[in-house]
Amino acid sequence: MGKSIRRMKRWQKIVGIVVILALAIANAWAMIDYIHLSGVAGAWCAEITQKSFFDCVFNFRHHFWLYTFLSIIDFFIIIALFICLWRKGGKR
Repeated sequence: MGKSIRRMKRWQKIVGIVVILALAIANAWAMIDYIHLSGVAGAWCAEITQKSFFDCVFNFRHHFWLYTFLSIIDFFIIIALFICLWRKGGKR
């Protein structure tokens, strides 16, 4: 019985690890940045006025666009890696 099990090549493993590490670092940075911005904006302060809260959100809007962009990139990379691994599975 000739089962052909395809193994990942070394460069594929390295690229996969680098991509996953890059995503992990980017998401950790985004979480730290988000926590910092919520502290600066006073989101947890009960005395904050609605106007000052919206001013902070408006001033930090580029951060929120970057969070959205990072989420979209995460989604597409996860789908691409899933498809690559799905194709990698041999015929049984």
